[in-house]
Amino acid sequence: MSFNISGVENSNKSVSKNDTFTKNREMRANGNYIITKKKMTLSEIAKKFGMSVDEFKKRTGIKSSSLTAGTIIKNVPTAQIPSGKGLMALAREYGMTLTELCDLNGIDKNYPPQKGEKFYVKYIAEKHTDAKSETSEEMMTGEAGLAVPELDSETKAEVAKIKTADEIAKALYEEADNKRGAVGKDKFNAVFAKLNKNNINDILRAYNEISPKETMINMISSEWGSEKCVRKAAIMRVYDLLAEKAGAPKATEERRKAFIQELNDEFNSFGTVSTKKLDKMIFNMSKKTPEEIAEALKNTANGKGFIDKDDFQMPFSDINKNNVIEVLQEYDKIKGNGWFADSSLLYSIASDWKSSQESRKNAITRIYDLVAEKVGNNIATPDKRQVFIDELNNEFDSFGMVSTDKMDEILNSYIYSDKQPAKIDETEPPAKKKVERTANTGNNASHLSGNVYPNEIFYTTNGGNSKDITPTTMTTIKDRSGNYVNAGTLKKWAINGAKRDEGFKGVKNPFIMRPLPNYNTETKKIEAVTEVLEPNAHGNLDGKVIILNPGHGGYQQANGYFDPGTVLSVENAEGELMPIEEWRVAQSYVDKLADNLRNRGAKLVIISGAAQHGGMDAQNYIENMLAGKKGDDAVRELMLNTDKQDMLFLSIHVESVKNPKETKCSVKYTKAIDKKLSENIQKYINIGFPTLTPKVDYYDLYVNNATKGIPSSLIEVGNIANKSITNSLLSSFDQKKYAECVANAIEDTMLN
Repeated sequence: MSFNISGVENSNKSVSKNDTFTKNREMRANGNYIITKKKMTLSEIAKKFGMSVDEFKKRTGIKSSSLTAGTIIKNVPTAQIPSGKGLMALAREYGMTLTELCDLNGIDKNYPPQKGEKFYVKYIAEKHTDAKSETSEEMMTGEAGLAVPELDSETKAEVAKIKTADEIAKALYEEADNKRGAVGKDKFNAVFAKLNKNNINDILRAYNEISPKETMINMISSEWGSEKCVRKAAIMRVYDLLAEKAGAPKATEERRKAFIQELNDEFNSFGTVSTKKLDKMIFNMSKKTPEEIAEALKNTANGKGFIDKDDFQMPFSDINKNNVIEVLQEYDKIKGNGWFADSSLLYSIASDWKSSQESRKNAITRIYDLVAEKVGNNIATPDKRQVFIDELNNEFDSFGMVSTDKMDEILNSYIYSDKQPAKIDETEPPAKKKVERTANTGNNASHLSGNVYPNEIFYTTNGGNSKDITPTTMTTIKDRSGNYVNAGTLKKWAINGAKRDEGFKGVKNPFIMRPLPNYNTETKKIEAVTEVLEPNAHGNLDGKVIILNPGHGGYQQANGYFDPGTVLSVENAEGELMPIEEWRVAQSYVDKLADNLRNRGAKLVIISGAAQHGGMDAQNYIENMLAGKKGDDAVRELMLNTDKQDMLFLSIHVESVKNPKETKCSVKYTKAIDKKLSENIQKYINIGFPTLTPKVDYYDLYVNNATKGIPSSLIEVGNIANKSITNSLLSSFDQKKYAECVANAIEDTMLN
């Protein structure tokens, strides 16, 4: 058989559009589905049919977790259009939108269905017959128990006066407070009957203001004197009114089934009914303020693979062009769990490694488009959107940690366009001013970033008569023919060498980042990169100087070899291998820690480069830097003018051990004065990350010995080979949380 579906050809013979539709119908008629993408994960295809991976495997018999184009899957859910109805009716019957139904079947909205034709639909447990049969009789009895009888004239007059959402909420609260088993009694039922789809959101909000510790759902479930079936029916009425108001795509039969299941489970548990999950489902269905949407998204963003989960999708679907700017501004204000600093919604989405790239990119694009729609095309021009999309694609194609810095910068120019930047008080000392890192041209900060730019230029760190270093700057490293090579050649060697690294094997088209070597034109040697970062604010660490060393990430003087540290391949959400390089992960942790410490008033010195084989060790680089003889001009001046009692040194690395079950977080010290710092780091990481259980060990290390009278430690932040913690180690949220712990330890050490 030869056919073509959605651009996937199964032979060299092309087919007509009509033939494609015919074959597509044949596949659906037999309950079969063909994979049309080049590569697809099982979770992606299961989601299309509204099923879990286990449900999908059980139904279809498919076993492979990665599916390639042309794979045929049997026994997928299909259904016929109800008699006399159209595609929209079929979509509604299976809890889908018309767009979802058409996309799943590869047809457009005007597609003319044939009589008896089958279509792919979402699996809904035989159209929910199990959930309904389980509760239908009881629900009918319960609904009868909520009926409003003829009231006496006095009660009827009282109820008639109750009209606003606040008055209804108050009356229900008082009835439940004054009577045991209020649900099902005359006055309660009469007031409860005033709930409708147009006031339900306001009533629930008003009830929460009256009773912040007990929701209306919890109140109803706690009325033990009322019949169980009546209480369940009352709770279902609240849910159904919210669902009716919310409509598609939030109100699906699948979600209603999940609510009924949880309701039944709790009421059948023979114990105290917990409405925690029910309340969350109610909250997800209800109308939310921008603050509530932001908080719900932030609370969810700590999980793994959260983007495709209801707890994220429901509040995310509440974002629209009218509230998107407020939601993003509120999100920026929230500190996740009180531990780590602010992170943008874009970065939260981008760092969710367990969700597919497609889901993450679609979510980020949706945010941009809503903001652009709000501010208008004269501000968010089509050209600017293309710049945003290009940056999005470039970052996700890099096979490394996704940075949203540029995307956030574009978005923030729209969101905060009406706000003037905070003015700097010129009466304050210069330390108050923030030194920004530039993106290019002769700046050590961009050298540290590892980003690749055309016509790269970086400054050497001679501390005096230096000149710019470019790809054509000659070095003292020789090739196999004995000829000296330039900086650009060393970078080319580094990229080609990385492709042969064990960690890059199996990675398709790897995007490899390498900075130019930092070359001292006076000594003719490859050296470490150094820079000074000024404080962002005053704080407890005013006057303190902290030296941070991101491990690896430099060229060795002996042979020009680039030292990336450990490089591992890990699976992303699409099942594809991606390399994780120690030098880049360490750099990311240093960035987060540096920002935290600068906010506490400290000055930072960053030193990055290879330690061995003609690197910092052989050149006694750290000792010379501390003596003011190495590093760029600002570093030398700072070293000469700072009391060593006000300094501290920390080197950050990432552990990788063969046993993937070990967390292997360790803090290493060499000198006696280092131990206090190491033990403080252990203590604070134990508080913030008890699963890592850091161990303090003695090691005779160059980076610690070189600092002589300055306290120093080396952290192995955790075993990146351990899949259970890899997502955490690479998460911006957890990196900032980790940085908070280490910053607390540094402050404790320097001040006590």
